[in-house]
Order: sequence, then structure tokens, then C-alpha cells
Amino acid sequence: MVGLIHIHASRLRRLLPLLLAAVAAAPGCDSTIYKASKLPLEYSACRVGSPRKVDLARLSRATMRSEQIYVGDVLEVTIATGLEDRTPLNWSLRVSDSGEVLVPLVGPVRVVGLLLTDAEQLIRQESISRKVYRDPHVSVLLKTRKTLKVTVVGAVQRPGTYDLPAANNDLLSALMAAGGLTDKAATIVEIRGSPSGAAIGGDRQPASAATDPVRIDLIAASEGITPEYQIRDGSVIMVREQDPKKIQVIGLVRKPDQFEIPRDQEIRLLDAIALANGRTLELADKVHIVRNIERGSKSIVIAASVREAKRSAAANILLAPGDVVSVEETPLTFTVGTIREFVRFGFSSAIPGM
Repeated sequence: MVGLIHIHASRLRRLLPLLLAAVAAAPGCDSTIYKASKLPLEYSACRVGSPRKVDLARLSRATMRSEQIYVGDVLEVTIATGLEDRTPLNWSLRVSDSGEVLVPLVGPVRVVGLLLTDAEQLIRQESISRKVYRDPHVSVLLKTRKTLKVTVVGAVQRPGTYDLPAANNDLLSALMAAGGLTDKAATIVEIRGSPSGAAIGGDRQPASAATDPVRIDLIAASEGITPEYQIRDGSVIMVREQDPKKIQVIGLVRKPDQFEIPRDQEIRLLDAIALANGRTLELADKVHIVRNIERGSKSIVIAASVREAKRSAAANILLAPGDVVSVEETPLTFTVGTIREFVRFGFSSAIPGM
């Protein structure tokens, strides 16, 4: 009797993968079963990437020349007419959000984006055309460069708030100011802009109560695929840590369990079965992989074969975090397993002393 109870319990355990397959066929799961070696690209697992392998230098964007004038810069403007009895007129002037400096007596002059030498010529021309001076000598020097306060948090060496030159406000500068990425950094960086409309490249951005975050994939960015983004005064840059990535292996394996995918490593079908200490029956060949897609609102079933996975790299499918790998019960494995357990436990329970 004990042997028969053990057999029934074992049968229930073996039926679990079949129950899971039935659940997978329920509404919300794609009823189509995809073959592992012919899985559509959109359902394939993403290759593992690490920020440590990213060429961060490629995150740098084109910056303004060192002598180019930027909104918020403070300029030292000197105007000499040659008729002064004392030191020529000299002012410290801030470039306004509209890109202008208000030169005493002359009035507003738009200088944003100009080189210092070009700004000198423009102020001279405006002072003459507005009949303020006849033939002045104008000097323009960069006194203070405009900076942006940017907060960098998350998986960086030195989280904090940093002053970045407004003319060099790219993601690379922000990450380098914070000491670079840690080993736990994920490949996704999120940039949240400030609610105020900060001036970028001389054009004032419209103010808004909030700005939508921009997500940048560091691996894609290092390959030249970068979405448009702006780092404004008050922006927050979040470098997220990699979440623990796990898969589950069930069915006809010796150690059904949940396993964590090692950081920066890929795991394939045969690797997963090895983590579960192999199959309980070598003839167990059929595998179903249940994969969540569309942020968990939908699942698909991928049919795989251990035999084919040993012969073909395409069939030895790359697993994605959250996958459930089920080594399936089949009529053949059920029959062989039942006979094996009956031989092992049936006779011993029927013969006293055994």
C-alpha cells in the first residue's frame, strides 16, 4: 500500500507540467506554440549586456567651442573710444535667457552662439549704428561660464549633485562627474528634466510642470543609437542597478527550483537543465518554455527538445529572465517512470523485511 501511495504522489508531481501547460493555454497566453529553433525575433530573449563593456566615450555629444557664448555666461565687455581721460568703460554682463547682453548706452545685443571675436564685432557695429560711439574698440572676454546643477543617483561611484558646464551638458560628463558606473549598474539610464524651462544651446525650452523621463540604453547609445535628450539645470540622472534575474525549472528534473541567472552571463536551455541536476529520465526530451512578454500581460509557449538542443545552437534557446522551463511528461516517460517506481517500491512493500 505504501508503494502504491508513493506511485500516486509521484504521478501527481509529474502531472504538474501538464497543468502548467493548460494554464498557459488560458486567456492572456498566446495559444500558438513556437518551435525553439524558429522563434520569431520579437519573442527572442535579449542578449546580455554590461555597462562595463560599453564605450562610454561614445556617449559624448558635440559640444560648443570654448570661446562660444552660452546662455547664462558672464562676459566682461570693455569699450574704448580713445577719448577717455581714465580707464575705458568696463562691465560684467550676463547673457540673458533670450541670448542678449544689455550693454550700457548701447542697449540689448544678441550674442548667444557667437565666438568672442564675433561678439566684439557685433557690439561695435551696433554701437555705431545706434549712434552711441563713432569708432570704438570693443573687447569681450569670458569671465564666468554658465553651469548646470545635475543630480546623479543610483549605481554610480559617487552619487550627488554636480555643476556641469552648460556647453558640455551631455550624459558622459554627468556620469564622469559622479565617478562612473559601478559593477551593479544596469544598461538603462533615465534622465528626468527639471520643471523649469532651461535654455539649451541658446533656445529657451518651454516651461512645464513636469517633463517626461528619457530612457537611454547604454549599449544602443554606444552603437550610435541615442534618443534626443536634454540635460537641464536641475535634471536628475538615475542609473538603476540590475535586478536579480531568475528562471524556474520544473518537471522531470532532479532538483526543480528557481535559479538566479549570474550577472553579465547568458543561460540557455541545457544550462538550465544542468542547474536542476539533470533529467530524472534520460528519455525525457520534450521541453516547454513559458515566457512572459508585453510586461507580463501576455505569455507564449516555446516548444524545445533536449536532443535538438545538443545538436544545434539555435535549438539550445537563450532563456529570458522569468522563463519557466518545464521538462514535460509524455505517455512514454509516464509509462517508463511508473514501471520503474513499481519495480522499486511495489515488490519491496509486498515482501516482508524488504
